[in-house]
Amino acid sequence: MPFHHPVGRRVPAGVRVVTALTTMLALTAAGNAGYTVRPGETLSGIAARHGVSVSSLAAANRIQDIHFIRAGAQLRLPSGATGGGGAVAAAVHTVKPGETLGALSAHYGVGLRRIARANDLSSYHWIYAGQRLRIPGATAVRSAVASATPTSREQIGAIIDRTARQYGFHPRFIKAIAYMESGWNNEVVSSAGAVGTMQVLPSTGEFVGRYLVGRSLDLSDPEDNVLAGTAFVSHLWSLTGRDPEKVLAGYYQGLRSVRINGLYDDTKNYIDVVMTLRHRFD
Repeated sequence: MPFHHPVGRRVPAGVRVVTALTTMLALTAAGNAGYTVRPGETLSGIAARHGVSVSSLAAANRIQDIHFIRAGAQLRLPSGATGGGGAVAAAVHTVKPGETLGALSAHYGVGLRRIARANDLSSYHWIYAGQRLRIPGATAVRSAVASATPTSREQIGAIIDRTARQYGFHPRFIKAIAYMESGWNNEVVSSAGAVGTMQVLPSTGEFVGRYLVGRSLDLSDPEDNVLAGTAFVSHLWSLTGRDPEKVLAGYYQGLRSVRINGLYDDTKNYIDVVMTLRHRFD
């Protein structure tokens, strides 16, 4: 799930004006648009929805400030891009009787959402015996996570337990989010650049470090990654009046987008699955 850029990042007014004009001109010049920006959307969210990296989407539209796009802008989608120009490694799995998407996610260490997206599944709950599913591996867009020491699922679980309790959450809630995002695999980097167990965008990690925890965070470190995700969940918790479903909507879709556009269908599906997954970790 990737994080969306938090609202409230301050940029000097003069820079905002110049950047806005530059970006608007770039978007106007893009021509032959493949996507119309809706109110409240972010560039990272659009990139994730279309399986491209933020950098490739920005380059295709000559966007200099990835934190600013305007509603109604026409975006050119990079042709043939699936992971920032790199190929996505994938296995093919033939579903056996009784298998579930959750079981496949755990077996391959790949988040439910990534498998569903790779196979255009409209529901996380229904697959059938004999169905052939693509199981995407980590994309060619890699970061320091690729060279980090692998962390076992038991270690990840212990980190989530400890961090969730520090923030006053029952661990099952944070565990369900992390499982949905990455299958508890800290080496995963999404096509949008979201990193690690909690699938944190670097810009969100910077926001959390600067404004919520008071220090810089290394998202390739499992401890810092879980801290970033949990601290952001706590931030959303306070913004939504402690409503778990609104927190999940904000985590997946972006809170500003939710407030402007309402819930997208895939956001509703995401909420439903995470709420169900909580019971797996009772």
